[in-house]
Amino acid sequence: MKGGILAAALVFAMLSTQGCIFNPRDAEPPDTEEQDPWIVPNTPKDVFLNLTSGVASSKNSNYERSLDPEFRFYPRPEDEASLGEAAFADWTKDVELEWLARVKDFYPGQRAIQFGDAQGRFAYEDIQVGMATFEGQYLITLDPGDGGDVETYAGIARFIVVQGTQGWVLTEWRDLDVNGNFATSGYLRGTLRAF
Repeated sequence: MKGGILAAALVFAMLSTQGCIFNPRDAEPPDTEEQDPWIVPNTPKDVFLNLTSGVASSKNSNYERSLDPEFRFYPRPEDEASLGEAAFADWTKDVELEWLARVKDFYPGQRAIQFGDAQGRFAYEDIQVGMATFEGQYLITLDPGDGGDVETYAGIARFIVVQGTQGWVLTEWRDLDVNGNFATSGYLRGTLRAF
């Protein structure tokens, strides 16, 4: 019994010299990497603004929220022939988000995507009740963040946007053609998925 009392006394003495063990610890600093504000997609083109901020941000929520649960990506036939069908098989929303995470790992520097021309206009726009189709150019720039060259991907694509329960969402991205001498988004997708 003497040993138990002595051990308890030692523990009490140690705790009293160090202060209360139940003192609150310092708060951790808040997450300083802010997500760009979410734009409520009241119009079909609002989807492109949220996709753009989702690519640039270190977080994926704006991009993820902009995709229809039934989202599909379709490459140009030339990219599929070059990289193989397996690189693009069953390209769903989940695959797209895995690909985007990989892009952000490989390119921690600045990332940007532009849909349409510099003013956000497409060569073809067809907006109807509940569905909109846009065809035109896109431009993706990716900085590896290590002092290496910025990489550019570009192409012509068809984007189909539908009205969901929470606003407009992208349901299909289909690469149609190249734009200049740049590799397409399909090439970027296929190479990073197959990596």
